[in-house]
Amino acid sequence: MQIAVVTPYYKEDIGDIRQAHESVLAQDLPCRHVLVADGFPKAEIDGWDCEHITLPTAHHDAGDFARGMGALHALNDGAEFVAFLDADNWLAPNHVSSLVETALANGTAVTTCRRTLRRLDGSVLDANDPESDGERFADTGTILFHKSIIDIISLWAMMPRNVGSIGDQIVWAAIKARRYPSSNTGLATLNYRTKFAGHYQARGETPPSGTVGIGHIQAGNQAWTSLNDHQRRCMLTGYGMVANAR
Repeated sequence: MQIAVVTPYYKEDIGDIRQAHESVLAQDLPCRHVLVADGFPKAEIDGWDCEHITLPTAHHDAGDFARGMGALHALNDGAEFVAFLDADNWLAPNHVSSLVETALANGTAVTTCRRTLRRLDGSVLDANDPESDGERFADTGTILFHKSIIDIISLWAMMPRNVGSIGDQIVWAAIKARRYPSSNTGLATLNYRTKFAGHYQARGETPPSGTVGIGHIQAGNQAWTSLNDHQRRCMLTGYGMVANAR
């Protein structure tokens, strides 16, 4: 059984990317690591134990197209399961194994975990973030996808660029709209280095330098509402399904 972890990267710090990569190599269930350069490849990565894909130009969509291309490459090359890891985050050693065990035990093509919020310096901000609960919402890095739902996986590469900042929300809404059952490990095995000022403020802390607001997410939501009903239905319920229904 092959499992692939896909990491898109843009201009992130090489130290953060290395930490992400080393956390994949440290998994207690062996898996492949596919790193996808979104227009700005780092030559050093060519020497790592990974599959390094370079896209010729940046897509300016929060890594969505790169994420989708990396996943499709992995599936085409034999992966049965695909997980995602952002370039500035990292995984607990049992992340992949606990997701796979839960997926097989429950027969779910969508399997999630919880996430630990980390400050920019890597320290723990919240050991079990309630926002990404695997029911109302699941962060991209908390989801394990089985190859049988390639319709969902390929959505990363198909959504319009201007909704890229809410790509994770669209994918989760599509999972719900298509009624794919999911299960959750109950473990917080994704270490999420948060840049969102609101995460700090909600926990009574002053946001450190380098954090951001949610302006880009609001722009993504506005772009989503500007799409026509057919475009939104296609993304949520499936292109072929909508075409056949018309």
